[in-house]
Amino acid sequence: MRTIKLPYSTNEDLTPILKQYSNIVRYSYNRFLEDKTEKDIRLLTKLLKNVNLLNSWLIQCGIKEAKALIEIQKTLDKNKTVVFGGKYNLLKYLKKKITKEEYQLKRLIPVGIQGEKLQKGNRSFKLDIIDKNQIIFKLNKKTHFEFKLPKMRNNIKKELYKLQQLNDLKFNQQGYTYTVKFDLKHIYISFEEFKSEKMELNSSRYLGIDMNPDTIDISVLDNGIVIHAQEFSLKPIFDKIFSEKLKSNSDRMKY
Repeated sequence: MRTIKLPYSTNEDLTPILKQYSNIVRYSYNRFLEDKTEKDIRLLTKLLKNVNLLNSWLIQCGIKEAKALIEIQKTLDKNKTVVFGGKYNLLKYLKKKITKEEYQLKRLIPVGIQGEKLQKGNRSFKLDIIDKNQIIFKLNKKTHFEFKLPKMRNNIKKELYKLQQLNDLKFNQQGYTYTVKFDLKHIYISFEEFKSEKMELNSSRYLGIDMNPDTIDISVLDNGIVIHAQEFSLKPIFDKIFSEKLKSNSDRMKY
């Protein structure tokens, strides 16, 4: 998996969206600890009043992120729970070294939106890097945010250009899946690394070339059968060369 991290700028305040997404992740995490199923939690989130900015897909992504945290916790230590924002920041807050507002900002979880092949790679984002060096976050049909990107190194630019081209598709065509996360400063674009396409040679197919004084003939054969033949005449080239030579000689005679 390849992840590209870039700073971005925008004219909009995305803090409310991050707060609501963080609420979904924390709420879902606690419900998983109560042995609720993913389906149960999806129904329960419909009763929440503090997530009105999020669409159903962002809520679903938040639930899946909480589920992933539970799975990680199981592999590490079942008796320890996740401290959102980290123990260090919690202690600083308890010792009144940071304010409640500062602590709440440090507890924000980056919005993470999974990709989908049939949604041009990711239903919530549009890559507009080639023309405008930006990524568009589509919160809903009416609300879009432009993430302006910095000047990028050529290798990163090349990868993102290719990712955009692979997802410039018509509706219902399969794209190249990519996942996006963003906080208040950075955007993270994750996708499977591009694999070099290997050219497979057909040992039964070959090309024959016949060089003549005024023509070049080619034939493509497959298992000894001609499947394509074409003749290229050299006469126009010879006529042009001869004409230019005559003109050159004529110009010299004038002087």
